[in-house]
Amino acid sequence: MKQLKIALAALCLLAAAPLLNADDAEGRGLLKEATAEFKAKDYYDAAKTALDAEHMADSAELKAAAVKLAVNSYRKAELYYREFENIEKLLTSYASHVEFPSFAAREFELGDKFYEGHRDPAYYALRWVPWLRDTDRSIEVYEKALSHAPYSERAPQAKLRMAERMLEAGGTDMNKPIEVLRGVVRDYPDTPEARSAQLHLGVALASMAKYGDGDGAYNREAVQVLNEFKLRYPDAKETAYVDMLIRTTRDIQAERLLSVAKFYSDNGRQEAAERYLGEVIRLYPDSTSSDQAERLLTKMDKTYIPQPVAPAVEPRVLTYDAMPIPPSGGELLITPQQSDGKYLVPVRDLGLDKNTEKK
Repeated sequence: MKQLKIALAALCLLAAAPLLNADDAEGRGLLKEATAEFKAKDYYDAAKTALDAEHMADSAELKAAAVKLAVNSYRKAELYYREFENIEKLLTSYASHVEFPSFAAREFELGDKFYEGHRDPAYYALRWVPWLRDTDRSIEVYEKALSHAPYSERAPQAKLRMAERMLEAGGTDMNKPIEVLRGVVRDYPDTPEARSAQLHLGVALASMAKYGDGDGAYNREAVQVLNEFKLRYPDAKETAYVDMLIRTTRDIQAERLLSVAKFYSDNGRQEAAERYLGEVIRLYPDSTSSDQAERLLTKMDKTYIPQPVAPAVEPRVLTYDAMPIPPSGGELLITPQQSDGKYLVPVRDLGLDKNTEKK
């Protein structure tokens, strides 16, 4: 009985073998057709036929060859997101049949293309319509590239650019880009990307400090990060902006403490109110809330002696020198009357307003 089962199993395998070979044969035929389309520069159809060849092929080697041709075809057609999708297929399904580092490096390049503004057409048949474009894919592409090559020399720039796009997209979850920026500052301290990341991190934390910062953690970290930026890059052209941002961030925390003091005062808890008012005056003497906190504390505590000289309150808005547009002469074009708009006659600007003779 056992020998009969073995014999039946062998017959099944023999029967299936022609079918398997037929699949590979059909796959090879489609791959040959796709190669001809590629040579004829019909890249879009070549990619589609190559993916059909992958579907019909049986061996992993032939499937990988078909996907490689699809990758090259989409690259030539400048359909970079579809190229990325098929690179992902190679790296995840056929990794043993590809040169892994080169394809991982290509994903970083594709991320750069999307970051710099490339958008695939939403519909290939209507690719000539400029406003029918796909969305920005840089975040997704960079994330996958980093998952394949986390220690690549291009990792710092990819992480920084990914965080920038996350911040620009906005949304409610700011923790992810903030964590990415922290990682760039921590892991690549001596790179240009760390400098940019630290500034972006300070700005993002200052923005977070305005909302949902009950314990002041974002506020404290923002001030710390921005002060470290000033110490590390004393000649940075952003110093004036950083100083202004530090002041406004400190104002937020001072105003928050002042509002807590008012709440306790309105509810008859004078001791707690005085404590918070004292913190505003002591910790944030140059804030916009310090003067108001001192006036309230003077009314509540008759033993409190106000500061003889209040610290100067620096401006919270950056100012720029106004430069007038330099005067320049030139030719003016007018439409002569009674010409039905057919002719244009140049009339020179004689600059009479600047050369008026004194009588």
